[in-house]
Amino acid sequence: MLISHVCRFIYLKTRKTAGTSVEIYFEPFCIDPKLYDGERHNRPLEVSEWGVVGSRGSAADTWYNHMPAVRILQLIGHETWNSYLKFCVIRNPFDKVVSWFWHTLDDRAREELVRADFSVVRNRFEEWTSRKDFPEDRFIYTIAGDPAMDEFIRYERLTSDLQRVCRRLDIPWQPERLGRYKGEYRRRPYAFEEYYTQQSARRVEQTFAWELEYFNYSCGPTALPEPQTS
Repeated sequence: MLISHVCRFIYLKTRKTAGTSVEIYFEPFCIDPKLYDGERHNRPLEVSEWGVVGSRGSAADTWYNHMPAVRILQLIGHETWNSYLKFCVIRNPFDKVVSWFWHTLDDRAREELVRADFSVVRNRFEEWTSRKDFPEDRFIYTIAGDPAMDEFIRYERLTSDLQRVCRRLDIPWQPERLGRYKGEYRRRPYAFEEYYTQQSARRVEQTFAWELEYFNYSCGPTALPEPQTS
């Protein structure tokens, strides 16, 4: 998470949404330029008169990765909260869950599925979804159940939405600075819709019902039907 007292913004970091890439893009505006030592995947907590860069490594710090809006509000107070631009990145839950699936695999399982027929991948994904170990983020960008952001950047149109936010903040938009982190896990070139059966799609729909309705996301028309049983 980030707070910039210079540019007056608060960035809340969600999971599997290019969150680290966006965070690294905006963090130079939260640190004294004389002390900024360049982008790093992992960064310790930094707090100064310029702002806050939450720890990308330890949730034991006061300011940390994936910190919820309500906790930030408690620490900075209503006056600062209400006067700063607050934003985060969202993503279609069906796509996000597929990305999370690949992220949670150990190296051996991931290499096995890279080489397997895609029907094996789909079956493994089907079994995995029964655990409902999903990357839920609603608690990050809502307070008392209500959206608390001024801007939602959609992962599906990341660059254009980031450009819009930069314009609002009077920050230069330099797309070449937007890195790509943690993108090495998902190594099959299949659309997320191809992973789903009706059963696995229902599990995601049940978990992310609010997000799907509020942000108007869906799985699309290509989810597979339930297998026939004899």
